[in-house]
Amino acid sequence: MHDRYFELELMIEGLAKNFGVPNANCYFRLSHKRRPSRDEYRRKVVEFMLAYTHILDMFRGLDGFDDLKTFVDEMLKKEVEQVMHGRKKDVEKRYEYYIMNE
Repeated sequence: MHDRYFELELMIEGLAKNFGVPNANCYFRLSHKRRPSRDEYRRKVVEFMLAYTHILDMFRGLDGFDDLKTFVDEMLKKEVEQVMHGRKKDVEKRYEYYIMNE
């Protein structure tokens, strides 16, 4: 099954770095929150990551949607756990950078 969703697997693995972090940074800047806690920052990154599930609904009605949804849900769960437990180095680095430069 992983070969079938190879591109999506790569995208989900980079979702925190390439989508969650930039949007979280923008969110905190626009809300004038200069020093969010590390947990608050991680939660916001995850919130943006989980927004992908809305995009996934565009596949609804296609053959194999249920398998695709299961795959994405499992991948997202794994990636979210890594972010929330501080195991995504890119997220942690970007948090430090945000705090230093805001």
